Amino acid sequence: MLPKRRIATILLSLGFSASLAGWSGAQAAESPQSTQPTESQSAITTAPAKKELPFPDGEKWSTATEREKLAYLLGIMNMAMVEYQLTGPTPKHRTTVPKLVKSLDGMTLQQMMGTVDTYYKANPDQQKRPIFEVIWFEIVAPKASAKSQEPGTPAAKKG
Repeated sequence: MLPKRRIATILLSLGFSASLAGWSGAQAAESPQSTQPTESQSAITTAPAKKELPFPDGEKWSTATEREKLAYLLGIMNMAMVEYQLTGPTPKHRTTVPKLVKSLDGMTLQQMMGTVDTYYKANPDQQKRPIFEVIWFEIVAPKASAKSQEPGTPAAKKG
């Protein structure tokens, strides 16, 4: 079981990353409206429809600040670490978290950011590809398949 102090640190990190991610998204969702009514506006105004936050892809990534990118990556890693700590390396239900945690072990957020930046720069036709998909297929999947090919792992012994 984790010490209470470590759990508190993890929860505070999650809250911090969520607030950073939500803060930038909330600002982007605001639409500028003039306070002066114009002739083209109807007398009865309706409440603007709630805008859904966009699913982050290469277009959002390329315009994001370094802080926003790191906050996004920190949020992914914190959520993965919390689930990994709660369920362990062999969870009862199917999940991608153990692969994610093991594949990214030892990799810094700066290195992850650099890999995603490099991918989008090298593949300008893939700007609609979601950021998490890039992380999974460009970082996690290659490392996970390489680790399963290492001698001494259960997957390699079954052959």
